[in-house]
Amino acid sequence: MSEIYIVAEIGCNHNGDFKLAKKMVNEAKKAGVNAVKFQTFKADQLISKFAPKAEYQIKVTGNTESQLEMTRKLELPYDEFIKLEEYAKELGLDVFSTPFDFDSIDFLASRQQKIWKIPSGELLNLPYLEKIARLPIEDKEIVLSTGMATVEEIKMALSVLTTNGMRSEKITILHCNTEYPTPFEDVNLNSIAGLKKQFSSYKIGFSDHSPGYFAGIAAVPYGITFIEKHFTLDKNFEGPDHKASVTPEELQLLCEGIRAVEKSLGSIEKIVTNSERKNKIVARKSIVAKRNIQKGEVFTVENITTKRPGNGISPMSWYEVLGKVAENDFEADQLIAHAGFKEQEV
Repeated sequence: MSEIYIVAEIGCNHNGDFKLAKKMVNEAKKAGVNAVKFQTFKADQLISKFAPKAEYQIKVTGNTESQLEMTRKLELPYDEFIKLEEYAKELGLDVFSTPFDFDSIDFLASRQQKIWKIPSGELLNLPYLEKIARLPIEDKEIVLSTGMATVEEIKMALSVLTTNGMRSEKITILHCNTEYPTPFEDVNLNSIAGLKKQFSSYKIGFSDHSPGYFAGIAAVPYGITFIEKHFTLDKNFEGPDHKASVTPEELQLLCEGIRAVEKSLGSIEKIVTNSERKNKIVARKSIVAKRNIQKGEVFTVENITTKRPGNGISPMSWYEVLGKVAENDFEADQLIAHAGFKEQEV
């Protein structure tokens, strides 16, 4: 299998600060991700002045300002995004951003962005889905997050995307829970298997909002191809998403854990690996002389036993060896040899 594509979701955790955003890109690179992702929006095009804050937003930022007022402070100007995009590419990272309004779609399209992440909140936004699906960008990939969505709603969104030019092999469906942070009992990793069965012609990934990095690593055996995780330099920073994000240290552990589990999955077939084969002689046992044995003696439980190493007659032949006549002299601990028995393969 190919490596899982790991994305550090910087989102708006830069708090509108270019220097902080640049430092986050650098830390994400050190952690071992494949890509960094931002959020591009004009707050006044995204949020109505009447829109309430989410419960988790109130919990971490209070209720003295509106969702619109809070979000205005998190905007990243287009020119600063371009600088961050260029910097990330210089570091060897892929970089893309989620647009939250039509002007931002046009801006990112002007950058010929290849990966288009559709957030859970836009899954049923018909004109938004149509606009992204129709963008004339070669090899465009769409990543569809499915928090809060039923299977029928996912099918509706996919229908819009595919009828507007997207091929299923260019779409990745992300299992997601839109709570920040997601309680472990609501992560529901088993639903990834259900998504793979119901949407077999699509790639399946995971947008993880749970605490820490455990669920992200645990998702690897489900066959995901893509994972994103919110990322911050300090969970105590002011802003709505920091509490539900991982630190650089946790992001590195996530990356290391994913790569280790990928390597560990192996084959469905039980095999003897090359790394362990050499240890057969050390760990297994053979039939050996329990004491000095003279040629012509009969092998009995009094004069033979089993000990390491494992390159003599297998103990599985114990009862066949008992009663046989020694063809040579053997000193104590010496491997028993007899014409009727083969040595174990090592």
